[in-house]
Amino acid sequence: MNNKKLYITTTLPYVNAEPHIGHALEFVQADAISRYFKSKLGKENVFFNVGTDEHGQKMFKKAQEEGLEIQEFVNKYAQRFKDFCKLFFVDYDFFYRTSDENHHKAAQEFWKRCKEKGDIYKKRYSGKYCVGCERYITEKELVDGKCPDHGTEPEEKDEENYFFKLTNYKDHLLKWLDSNPEVLKPKQKREELKRIIEEIEDISISRLRENLPWGIEVPDDPEQVFYVWFDALTNYVNVIGFGTDEEKLNEWWPGIQLFGPDNLRFQGVIWQGMLASVGLDHSQKLLEHGMVLGPDGTKMAKTKGNVISPFDQEEKFGAEIVRFYLLVGIPTFSDSAYKEDDLINMYNSRLANNFGNLLNRVIHLAQSKGVEINKEELVEQDFKRKVDSMREEIESYYNDYEIALAAGKIDELADWGNKYITEKEPWSKELDFDTCQNILNNLGYLLKTVIELYSPIVPESCSKAKIALERNEKIILFNKI
Repeated sequence: MNNKKLYITTTLPYVNAEPHIGHALEFVQADAISRYFKSKLGKENVFFNVGTDEHGQKMFKKAQEEGLEIQEFVNKYAQRFKDFCKLFFVDYDFFYRTSDENHHKAAQEFWKRCKEKGDIYKKRYSGKYCVGCERYITEKELVDGKCPDHGTEPEEKDEENYFFKLTNYKDHLLKWLDSNPEVLKPKQKREELKRIIEEIEDISISRLRENLPWGIEVPDDPEQVFYVWFDALTNYVNVIGFGTDEEKLNEWWPGIQLFGPDNLRFQGVIWQGMLASVGLDHSQKLLEHGMVLGPDGTKMAKTKGNVISPFDQEEKFGAEIVRFYLLVGIPTFSDSAYKEDDLINMYNSRLANNFGNLLNRVIHLAQSKGVEINKEELVEQDFKRKVDSMREEIESYYNDYEIALAAGKIDELADWGNKYITEKEPWSKELDFDTCQNILNNLGYLLKTVIELYSPIVPESCSKAKIALERNEKIILFNKI
């Protein structure tokens, strides 16, 4: 890892609908990683990019359905994603929109460099095109003649398009994967990625403008527009200076990319081939988060009626509680059902009864005993060593992007604090002032550590907890639900 700079980016969701719980998971995971590393490296040394993918046939059709001008339509839904970020404390450094003029220029520059390398050619193509996937789909992928993800029959298309010579990079990508066994998390997905690389075909990267009026114009060919994926993927480097500020680009790239399980082919193969074509390093880390499943453990689908809206959940429980559950209750790198009962139980047991309760007990006792709890010089060395060794364990999880595992250890640390206070009984009249002062300062040190390490997960509550501890003021941090 570049010790000085760290660049983190989510994928760019399509703006053809409201943000769903899968977007929520990806955005808050990326935010938690960003917050953690900003606390370690300094805010100026971490750059966190999110945004929206605003081109393509799907967008064009939806805008027509809603009776809106296309730009008006994408503005409306891009704003919903910004609202969502604000609501769930997603503190990005840049919100990238592919309908912006700057993106058009940078994407065209990327195209030109691929073409100069000899990696773009034109040919006639006919095939089955799924509008939902925004890609051509092969016969073997179809289930009963339909797209397995969207349940719709693909459209037959026959047109002359530009193609990207992805096959040129097959051996290069296999070698890259072999020499970088840690590049993809979770590790068990490595074989899947290898198989996709081995089955590489050249990909269609443009559409006829008459069939798709909403897209970026292909350089030197106004009759063709960019295929939406080829256009959108370039955002990862455009945002940090590709084609405009090479010094900035070299400073930040390569970066860490978060994406969902249906995205491995695009992030791990197509984008890596594109990077090789323009002579840029491959991504530093590919983090494939799991899928949020319906409460019944099956994939969410409108037809099943098991879709969960992050906005509805926020209204019901509050944004930070939903955020907490997404980061802690959903394993970071595997699929998991979203269950409200689990959310309630986890919040009550881990935050209200454990962390919040400990903070309350310590401040209450410090007030009643007249003890100042922020004197680190009074913390016993053995106690400090144990807290510091747990901190190291928690940080090693964070450093490995294992947010849920880090949170489990933070919970253990708070739990140890509650057991320690019960065992030492600082409220006892038998204890002299100095002993009581030591016990409470030990706990103050533990709490300070818990607050700092929980901050990437529940930033607002930790900010309040930090002030309460510093001022020795009582606070009910988490009301039980």
